[in-house]
Amino acid sequence: MNKLWKRLSQGKRRGQSLLVIVAALPVIVGSLALVLDVANLYFNQLQMQCASDSAVLAGGEYLPSYPSQAISTATTYAEKNGLLASEIVSVTVTPDNKEVIIKDTRNIPCYFCAVLGVNTAHAQVSSGSGSSGSGVTTTATSGIVPIRSATGIVPIGVDYRTDLSFGNQVVLKLGQVGAGNWAPLALGGTGADTYKYNVQTGYNGLVTVGDSLLTEPGNVVGPTKQGFNYRTNAGMNSFSMDTFNNHALNDPRVMLIPIVDWGNINGRSQVPLKGFAMMWIVSIDGQGAITCYFIQQSVPNAIPDPNGPITGATTPVLLR
Repeated sequence: MNKLWKRLSQGKRRGQSLLVIVAALPVIVGSLALVLDVANLYFNQLQMQCASDSAVLAGGEYLPSYPSQAISTATTYAEKNGLLASEIVSVTVTPDNKEVIIKDTRNIPCYFCAVLGVNTAHAQVSSGSGSSGSGVTTTATSGIVPIRSATGIVPIGVDYRTDLSFGNQVVLKLGQVGAGNWAPLALGGTGADTYKYNVQTGYNGLVTVGDSLLTEPGNVVGPTKQGFNYRTNAGMNSFSMDTFNNHALNDPRVMLIPIVDWGNINGRSQVPLKGFAMMWIVSIDGQGAITCYFIQQSVPNAIPDPNGPITGATTPVLLR
């Protein structure tokens, strides 16, 4: 009798457990649906954000001078990184040509939440300032800022008191900037060969605002003419239709120039680096004087300095 009673009690408990499990099943399924669909939503949000960020950074390289190219480049990069053309709501540049903005939207199917009556989720990602939208929203801004450090500078310094306005024409090496100096710099070593090589290709070392740069005394007319003729000829051969205000970013006639203080130099000296400027080479005469225009352009692989002086040399950054 006792054995029978125990068996009946155990069966009753099993039945109660089964009822609890059946009652909890909708909650379990709902929780699973929520976890899996939220994970899918987050994955899509992350993919869209990465595509948007890379797009506005790529487009920002063309600011402030080429807003239309900034828009087309941002659009191209967004599609290359996983966004469909139909998902791109808009790509715009701010009126001051200092920020590029892309807005994207994507409807994401709910695979498991459908059992709860929800078929799709809407995720909106905006790379740009002042963005908003329904559903999951993230915001980023690509804007151009001055630079603090860079590689590839051409070893001729321009004095910090020079007018750095966009489009201003200046002649480098027109005369002495100090006793025994005509503006060349010794970067990565001294001597005419090192100087000429750095003119042709840009110095590959990293230089930072506040560094002391060694001067290269003497007029070095021959190496200057050879180095700058190399750059201008390469530009004419590859980008024959380019001008200072309409050119490819990698035209060799574009050069990054150090802004220095030429005061108090005598022979081989050190001068403080105060900033960077971008210039377009127009011509070089028989005495080694280089006619240039100041331009505004992005510097590849530069380290930004949002609080630095505005001197035309910039780099795009994400501003949140």
